[in-house]
Amino acid sequence: MKVGIYGQFYHKGSEQYIQQLLDILSQQKFDVVIEENFLEIIKENKTITRDYPDFTTFRELDNTFAFFFSIGGDGTILKSVNLIKNLDIPVIGINTGRLGFLATIQKEEIGQMIEALVKDKFSISKRDILTVQTEPATKALKDENFALNEVAISRKNTTSMITVETWLNGKYLNAYWADGLIISTHGINRIFNELWRVHHYARNKSHNAGPHCTAQPQRTTNGNP
Repeated sequence: MKVGIYGQFYHKGSEQYIQQLLDILSQQKFDVVIEENFLEIIKENKTITRDYPDFTTFRELDNTFAFFFSIGGDGTILKSVNLIKNLDIPVIGINTGRLGFLATIQKEEIGQMIEALVKDKFSISKRDILTVQTEPATKALKDENFALNEVAISRKNTTSMITVETWLNGKYLNAYWADGLIISTHGINRIFNELWRVHHYARNKSHNAGPHCTAQPQRTTNGNP
C-alpha cells in the first residue's frame, strides 16, 4: 500500500511521533513517500534511519496513493490540498500542532490509527474544495489554486471600497460593495459553528461559575447618597 507524508515544519516534541509513524508503516510493509522539503527537515533532526523516495510537486502524485498523511495542525492540511488537488486521495491529519478541527488524529493514537487502516476499519469524510481561475491567468495561482475552507477576493493598492460582481452557474447573482468577498465551503461553516458553540458554552459557564453580585445604581438626593 502506497502512502504519502507531508509536513511544513517540526512542532516541538513531535520527533518521536514522526519516527513512530515511519517505523509502524515500515513494519506493515507500506510503500512510504515523503515530501522533499519535509524529508530534509526530518534529516536535519536525524530521526530517520533509512532512506525513502521523495516527491516535490503534485504531478508526482497519482491515484496509486492509498492515503496521504498530513503531520502538523489544520494549517498543514489546508496546505496539502494544493499537493493533492483533484486526485481524490484520502488525507489523514495527525495533530502535532494546536488546532485540530481537521487534523483529528492525536499523535498518541498513531498505532491504533494504522491498525484501523490495515484492518479496513475506517470511514472517509467527504469535503468540498474550491478551484480558483483568473482571466488573464495569474502566475501566483499556478501551483496554489485549490482551497478547502474559503477563497477571499480583496482590494489591492486602494483604501476605497470595491464592487464585486458575482455570477452563479452563468447567471448574474449580485454585486457587493465592500472591502472584498469571501466564498466558503460547507466545511468552514461547520468549523465556525463549532467555534461559536465552544465560545457560547465557555461564556455561559463563566457566568454560572459561582456566587456573583449585580451592581445597582444608588439614588441620590441633593448630590448625597
